[in-house]
Amino acid sequence: MKIIVVGAGGVGKHLARTLSWEGHEVILIDHLQELVDRALSSMDVLAIRGSGTSVSTLINAGARDTDLLVAVTSVDEVNIVACMLARQLGIKRRIARVRNQEYSRPDTPVSLAELGIDQVIHPELEAAREVVRLVKYQHATEVVECAAGKMLLIGLKVEPGSPILQIPLRELSVRYPDIPFRLVAIARAGSTILPSGKDMIKADDKVFVITKPEDTDHVFHLAGKPKEISRDIMILGGGMIGRIAAEQLETDRRFSLKLIESDPGQAQRAIQRLQNTMVVRASTSADFDVLAMEGLDEMGVFAALTSDDENNIVTSLFARHLQVRRTITLIGKPEYMPIVRAIGLDATINVKIITSDAVLKYMLGGRILAVSSLAGVEAEIIDLAVSEQSKVAGRTIRDIEFPAGAIVGAIEHEGEVTVAVGDSVVCPGDRLVVFCEQKAVPKLEKLFG
Repeated sequence: MKIIVVGAGGVGKHLARTLSWEGHEVILIDHLQELVDRALSSMDVLAIRGSGTSVSTLINAGARDTDLLVAVTSVDEVNIVACMLARQLGIKRRIARVRNQEYSRPDTPVSLAELGIDQVIHPELEAAREVVRLVKYQHATEVVECAAGKMLLIGLKVEPGSPILQIPLRELSVRYPDIPFRLVAIARAGSTILPSGKDMIKADDKVFVITKPEDTDHVFHLAGKPKEISRDIMILGGGMIGRIAAEQLETDRRFSLKLIESDPGQAQRAIQRLQNTMVVRASTSADFDVLAMEGLDEMGVFAALTSDDENNIVTSLFARHLQVRRTITLIGKPEYMPIVRAIGLDATINVKIITSDAVLKYMLGGRILAVSSLAGVEAEIIDLAVSEQSKVAGRTIRDIEFPAGAIVGAIEHEGEVTVAVGDSVVCPGDRLVVFCEQKAVPKLEKLFG
């Protein structure tokens, strides 16, 4: 597929790199020569200097035979105009990053679809939703919704006191028949294991489990986690992500929220928008005295959501030092992700990865549920439909020869979603949630026809 990416900033660069790795022909456009030169020297893409709002630039980039344009600059209006021009030039599909929530409201007088935008991506909104999921499922390091939210894939660390240590996985369903779950991957010592029935879990392993939302408490118990979750939440950063996360969390009156912000304008906007959140002004974004005085050591969750990566990392480490049970750290630079895992920060969010996932989901018609966003695991979670002609139709999971590196986690049959087991029958019209290594995807698509 030929794809034009408008905007070579952090989001655009990461997206272009991901699309190039996926084997697509990528043309990157930016008005800054420095970003163009950096892209040319570090990626297998064609990068040109120009504006996404320039017809001549788009034509020079090959717009007339391009399949997809993705506009992800930091300016909404540039992204919208780029998509409008792309439609006029015959580009088949258009995606725009639009941060202004006014465009997404049902009562907005301006329809983005009428302007030529097929898909709107709001990275900050998606990041805020991820924060909310991580607060609600506090023992998980990753939470991915599958089958329209009817099933979850959760990543979590197994504690030394877990009752499932050193037990072959094939025996777990026998010992715990009332807890439907499917363990699809183990991250151990920097490597990923897609387990077989004879594999066993060790203390401090990070496991990825597919289960229903209502069964997560049981899964957390098996991993050795305490039953209760923390209700006291502190958010550092009143920007768009922090403010949206607080707005969504404060609707659940079980949580007590406190938001810390140093910028006067941001703090005032937070005060105006938030109804049940205490907003506190700090002198700097890393004011440890204010964090301590506001009771950080008594919090159950600390979410560092400022625009400064280093500040988020340092304050999260400070929270860990004060024995805050749960930290959530916003990271803008993907290259920092291995570092934060190595120093012990348990849950991280990367806006650039979230944006890439959203684009790939749309490109592949919803088949991709998550791509490379699972910390430390090079795998994809894919949603595959079973047709009448599919080779797997009418067979049990046990009898299907799935490619190496692929595990079926769940099956959706006539609207009902169940955890996949060996005796599960795959019927035409079913949808399967599959956890797989990237190399297995082409073979899976061939298998499913």
